[in-house]
Amino acid sequence: LLDLRPRALHCILPLSSSSLHGRRMRSFLLALFCLLSPAAALRAPARAPGALSLASAPPAAVRATASPSMALPSFADAKGLTEEELLQEISNAKKELFMMRKNVKTRQQVKPHLFTHTKHRVSQLQTLLAQRQAA
Repeated sequence: LLDLRPRALHCILPLSSSSLHGRRMRSFLLALFCLLSPAAALRAPARAPGALSLASAPPAAVRATASPSMALPSFADAKGLTEEELLQEISNAKKELFMMRKNVKTRQQVKPHLFTHTKHRVSQLQTLLAQRQAA
């Protein structure tokens, strides 16, 4: 019988730790171990003395941490800018969009959600600038 304890996984799998296949296999074996031994899965993991766990947190705190952290830029922070600063911010945001598009074409790492955020920011700034020029 194989020893499937987590500390023995490195002995079972001679694959390198940087190998994606090795990591998947280790996580599969760990999940299998937890299924075969429910008592081991229920044991509390070792934590630092001051660390908090979600199990001890009140439900409201859990809901607060589960909310999306990547919100679109707000309109309120742009209202304090002058027209020159608005034009500069629009120019900077358009340059960011250009650089992100360039990174996509050159197969560099890109965070796709930033396209949406930057386009949204440009439209907010242009709207605010148009409102100020119309007034």
